[in-house]
Amino acid sequence: MTIILEHICKSYQGVTVLDDFNAQIEDDRCYAFIGPEGCGKSTILKIFMGDLKPDSGKVSRMGDYKYPTLQSAFVSSEDDLRPRKNAIWHVTKADRTIKKENAMEELSFFFTPEEMKLPSRELTTAQKQLVKIVRAMFLHADFIVLDEPFIGMNESQRLMARDYILKKRGRRPLLIASRTDDDLEFARKIQM
Repeated sequence: MTIILEHICKSYQGVTVLDDFNAQIEDDRCYAFIGPEGCGKSTILKIFMGDLKPDSGKVSRMGDYKYPTLQSAFVSSEDDLRPRKNAIWHVTKADRTIKKENAMEELSFFFTPEEMKLPSRELTTAQKQLVKIVRAMFLHADFIVLDEPFIGMNESQRLMARDYILKKRGRRPLLIASRTDDDLEFARKIQM
């Protein structure tokens, strides 16, 4: 399966963010969209997932598909966790088939049992991102899309998160938006 982004253009209020962007996303590959804030990284991810329409250009698919649409497991750079709910709740609510014990087992890669039970408003930015990463890895999705997943993380957390993502993604294509290419040597880098 290959997703082709052809001649993608997008502007916001007269400011061009993407101008004739082209890429091919293939199975079992990792891609890192690298560039400063405001260069179109998040925009191209949203267009890829079908959450945003380009002003011009097209997104097409080549290959065999079981379903008419593709599903993405998405980690946003924004704080979209419910402030009063804990990490266990956030992971188990991602899919009704996720058991509490399984969620706790996966969260234990990053959290103590006590930390898992804290309301998300008491977690650091890095911890919130880790909760969202664990949650995304549970989803039955065709692609994994991570928008600035390592925000707020120190080097140790970033390496642990990277290793966890690579271990859990399976053969699903992985798309990461990042301001730097630190610790992304496993990915094909696309400068934005």
